[in-house]
Amino acid sequence: MKKIRIICFILLIQTGFLIQAQDYQQLLKEKRQKINYGFFNVIDVKYHHGRFLKNSQKLDNIMDNPYDAYDVRIGFQSTGLKKKYDALYGYPVYGVGFYKAFFKGGELGSPQAVYLFMRAPVIRGQKLRWNWEMGAGLSYGFYKYDPNTNPDQSVIGSEHNVYFNAATGISYALNDRYDMTLDFDLTHFSNGSTRTPNLGINLTGLALGFRYSFNPVRNYTKAVDSTFRPAVKPDFIHKKPAKYQRHSDIIVFGSVGGKTTTTQIYDGPTYFISSLSLDYAWAYHHIGKVGIGLDGFYESALRDYPTRIVNPGFNDLSYVGWHISHYLRLYRLSLVTQAGFYLSDHVSHKGKLYLQVGASYHITERLFARAALKTRNGAVADFIEWGIGYQFPFAYGKVR
Repeated sequence: MKKIRIICFILLIQTGFLIQAQDYQQLLKEKRQKINYGFFNVIDVKYHHGRFLKNSQKLDNIMDNPYDAYDVRIGFQSTGLKKKYDALYGYPVYGVGFYKAFFKGGELGSPQAVYLFMRAPVIRGQKLRWNWEMGAGLSYGFYKYDPNTNPDQSVIGSEHNVYFNAATGISYALNDRYDMTLDFDLTHFSNGSTRTPNLGINLTGLALGFRYSFNPVRNYTKAVDSTFRPAVKPDFIHKKPAKYQRHSDIIVFGSVGGKTTTTQIYDGPTYFISSLSLDYAWAYHHIGKVGIGLDGFYESALRDYPTRIVNPGFNDLSYVGWHISHYLRLYRLSLVTQAGFYLSDHVSHKGKLYLQVGASYHITERLFARAALKTRNGAVADFIEWGIGYQFPFAYGKVR
């Protein structure tokens, strides 16, 4: 009798496993019938070849020669399922990459970078596409300026720098899995004058690449159904964006930072910087705002540069300006570009025009954190701003 109970118990367990397996197979079958089952990933491999935008006469052996580089990256193809910005940007690919450059000569080193990127189509054809992309991250592997061991390297004073890349080009689908790409790109390395010298390094050239598309869900389903072949490229879900209510924002942003001066290169002190800006911005679309505002800056470096000031007051170390601005929303990020003009006379050594280029991360729809590069004399790096801001929406207009 005891043996019969054991046998019945074993049969009951086996029946339960069988039912579960059948349920899982049925669930898998239902999922496979849904649109865009799985994860749509890509692997990009690129080879870069181009020239330096020369800014130093001491590095002719490097900057008069071409450079080579490669990058490898993994990306995630958006489908339009969850984010309204997928459709607004034409279903972009975004992800993380690794970059490695090779320069002639030894003064600059062989820089590498880890970065985030986004690639989106301008025109999407059946096989041929015209795309744009941006990437930003951190670089390392530079040989920094040293007056004793590397005196001719007068363009960058730090081993670790910001990496930025912008590109536009075409891609051609060879088949469902493989695409070929050809891009024209610009690459910039800088430390935002956290260490001097900081003329920056600028590269321009062509990049030839291949893209491999894959769907890793295959690894999770082959044990249940070895014949199942998931799609490697999605069917884009075309959702009409919700109507947009135009409105205005008052945007307040405060930052701190540090800089070195061009007269105290290599081992000079780092000076404290702070700023406060007030912006009026008009949101004209889901993804865009234009604005005008005021900037106030406090810069302790003015006590020593361009002339030394004994017992400087607050007015000696501060200055103001006004700007026009644009905000471009990318999911939780906003790309911020501002062109400003100085109103204070005692900073004439900075020129008349300054730019501010940065990115804000929206912690909430109103609260954000921002990192931005401020320039002087047009496009010469002055310092990097790190700060927090808040926007106050008001004056709601028509829904369109």
